[in-house]
Order: sequence, then C-alpha cells, then structure tokens
Amino acid sequence: MQNWMKRLVEHHHEMGTLYPNERVMIVLDIDDTILDVRHVVLYVLRSFDEAHGTEFFKALTVHDVRMSEGEIRTFMDRFAMPCRDRDRVTAWFERNLWSPTAIQRGHRPFPGAMDVIRWFQSRPNTHIGLNTGRPEAIRADTIASLRRLGRKEGVCFDHSLLYMNPYGWNCRVVESKVEGIDYFQRRGYRVIAFVDNEPANLHAVSEHDSKKEILLLHADTTFKSSREKIPPGTVSGTIFNLRDVLQAHTDRDDLGRAA
Repeated sequence: MQNWMKRLVEHHHEMGTLYPNERVMIVLDIDDTILDVRHVVLYVLRSFDEAHGTEFFKALTVHDVRMSEGEIRTFMDRFAMPCRDRDRVTAWFERNLWSPTAIQRGHRPFPGAMDVIRWFQSRPNTHIGLNTGRPEAIRADTIASLRRLGRKEGVCFDHSLLYMNPYGWNCRVVESKVEGIDYFQRRGYRVIAFVDNEPANLHAVSEHDSKKEILLLHADTTFKSSREKIPPGTVSGTIFNLRDVLQAHTDRDDLGRAA
C-alpha cells in the first residue's frame, strides 16, 4: 500500500514545480479526518454520568467508541441499562454533541495531524483550507476550537480558509464539499489535494476535477458512504506521521541533487 503522506509530499512538490508562482492549497475535512470524533463522543457520554450521578460510561475508553456521531442509538444497544435510561442518554447525547462546551472541551486531533499541517504551512506558497460538512451555524465555535488546538502545535487556522456547509445540519453535504473546492479556487488558490473520510465526497470532487490535478486522499477512519465510491488513484491512510513527511521530503531532495 502506498504511503499516503509520502504521496502527498511528492504531489505537493510536483504541483509546486509546475506552478511556482501560484498559491497551492491542500484542503482537509475536519471530523474523522483531522479530528478524532471518538473523543467528543466519549466526552459527551461521560458528561451525562457527571450531570446525573451515574456510572454508565465510567469504564468506557476512546478505543471502545466504534461509531460515527449519528449512530448513537445503535451504539447504546451495547449497554445493559433500562430503556428509560437509554432514551435519556440518547437525548442528552443528541442535545449536547455540538454544544459550544463539547466543541471546546471534547475535540481532539488525531496524533500527528497538527504536526503535518504545521509542516505544510511552513512551505512556500502553501496553504491549508478546511472544507467541512459542519453548518455555518457553528462557525464561531468551530474556528475557536481549531485555533485553541492549533495554538498548542504552532498551527494557524484562518477564518477565511474555513468553508462550512451552507445548507444546514446533514443537508446536501456532498454538494457542499464540491462547492467548497470552488470557493477556494475562486479565491485564487490552486487546490492540489483533498483529504476526506467519506468516499462519496471524494467521488464528487473527483468528478468535478476536470484537470485531474487534485490528489485525493482517503482518511480511512469512520465513514457512512460505500467504500466502492472511492475513486481510482485515491491514496488511503490513517496515520499522520511527520516522520514519513520529512523522510519523503529528504528523499526527494536527495534525488534532485543526484540528478
């Protein structure tokens, strides 16, 4: 299997060589791509225990969370508790998952994600854009949370480089993803890569990319759409490893000197 971060470095170099005077951009999804949603799921479930004096989720760890945020009712079937309590937990979860408190306190990046973003942001004429299915209604909380997480790692998130779903919660997400690519292109960025966990989003961007210059990368975490939607040539991965990025960069430079 091809190393996805290595391939991203190679493609970044190829596009930078081809378009040396342009602002190139790597576009990233947020949830289940650079942020590990399992942490906020765990945070909200434990906050139920704290608020209600229960211990339903005392032993639960992030590794036990194997679901997307929309599958809470199925997930709750794993727990031996009265139906009344199960309904109370589900209602609490759905009410609080996207609350300002959960966004600020519960979200965590995947290990290494911020390191990789920081490295690309340090490259000349290179920018990071965020293209999320989250709705505009939570823009302020989203950018505040990202900036807090990024500040610890030396990463900057620009308000103008965050594209959010204009259609609302869980509405026309695939369409919004394509419009997000258009948004960045209209602002003068040459989008060279798109990273997302949902195969359907990658497929839609692939169909939209007439020049086939956008490298598609699948964050192989949790997703709802069919894996069969992943376009040919897409590179999959799960680990944001800065060592892989640095090694690929070094290898590329060594090849250049040898030539």
